[in-house]
Amino acid sequence: MRLFRTHQTVIAIMVTTAVTMMGQGIISPVLPLFAREFGISMAMVGVTVAVFSLGRIFFNVPAGVVAERYGRRVVLIGGLLVITVASALMAMSGSFLELVVYRFFTGVGSAIYLTGALTTLADISTSDNRARYMSYQQGSLLFGSGLGPAVGGFAAELWGYRSAFYILAALSALGLLWAMLQLPETARLGGAPPPGRRRGQPRQRWEGPRTFRTLLALVGSLDFLLVAFYFFMVVFTRNGGRGSLLPLIGDAQAGLGPGELGVIFSIMALINFIIVVPAGWLADRYGRKVLMLPGALLTSAGLAAFIFCNSLFPFLAAAILLGIGTGVVGPAPAAYIADLAPERSRGLAIGLFRTFGDVGGMIGPVFLGWLADVGSFAWALNTNAALVALSAFGVAVFAREARRARSPGRGPALP
Repeated sequence: MRLFRTHQTVIAIMVTTAVTMMGQGIISPVLPLFAREFGISMAMVGVTVAVFSLGRIFFNVPAGVVAERYGRRVVLIGGLLVITVASALMAMSGSFLELVVYRFFTGVGSAIYLTGALTTLADISTSDNRARYMSYQQGSLLFGSGLGPAVGGFAAELWGYRSAFYILAALSALGLLWAMLQLPETARLGGAPPPGRRRGQPRQRWEGPRTFRTLLALVGSLDFLLVAFYFFMVVFTRNGGRGSLLPLIGDAQAGLGPGELGVIFSIMALINFIIVVPAGWLADRYGRKVLMLPGALLTSAGLAAFIFCNSLFPFLAAAILLGIGTGVVGPAPAAYIADLAPERSRGLAIGLFRTFGDVGGMIGPVFLGWLADVGSFAWALNTNAALVALSAFGVAVFAREARRARSPGRGPALP
């Protein structure tokens, strides 16, 4: 029965993630171009992309706390509801300020949903299969976001930029409906206290001191900080180098339109999708760290290659290399943190981990956009590539292998 419930939960998260992220993928090649319609600089385009991560920063940790106190299901459904409403409002934006505000709230909803999804997968997995379970979720994310850019690019060419945001809202609503019908509560499966009141027992109280001690233990752990900084650079690159700069480079340097950019973004996501599940298997088989350095070096090489792209085919070749690198990184960082965290504080640890990534996602587009404004695209891309490589060397040299550090019968890696 538990095995059936586990499979049901994994499938439900995969479907919900794929449908919702297809909508997010639809706007990825369109958002920077839509923002430019309001007459703003490239740095302000970066703000439009970065504010999504700003919304996540403020809600990752609270979402983890709510997931521990009230259960995973309320967090998953609540996050999807916020995404749906904010996406519809983005489509109706009448000014740059409105677009930024509604984009912020899509980030809030994304933080709530993804923290709940990863905590749910940590509940129903063990250290022997955790990376694979997380790779299924990440693969679904990539599958959905991979289909999206091509749809969004062609929709923008046929019906205008706003059409992509209406499609995003519709798909988010479908994901919300599926989650309400299919996602069970999993808090009991991972050893976490179930939400609400247990029969015959008093209502639980939020354990503030324990939560604070766990936060201190996490930020005081070199292993956590190194992998969190690595994830910071993963999202810094995803939102900055890839999400903000590449559409602008494709437009200004390679002469590509929204349709061509959408197809190329879909190809990158498809490559990620093909690689991510094998990467999860390798992380379970050989350890979480084994792919982090190779993935980062390939990512750095892909970023640097865009400097020389002045037509379609060199741009496509660089995109393929970048897609391979980001796919190799896979689910290993999140699995590492779930291994490291105490069982009763997984939601909190994953929320804090995601906050590091979202700080990177907020800083990346603005910082790289500023470098492109005051210098050049080459300055921005080379800086991005160097920082990615630096974060990976830190993990490779100084971080322990969390999975192997926890032998049977031993407790969590953190107090």
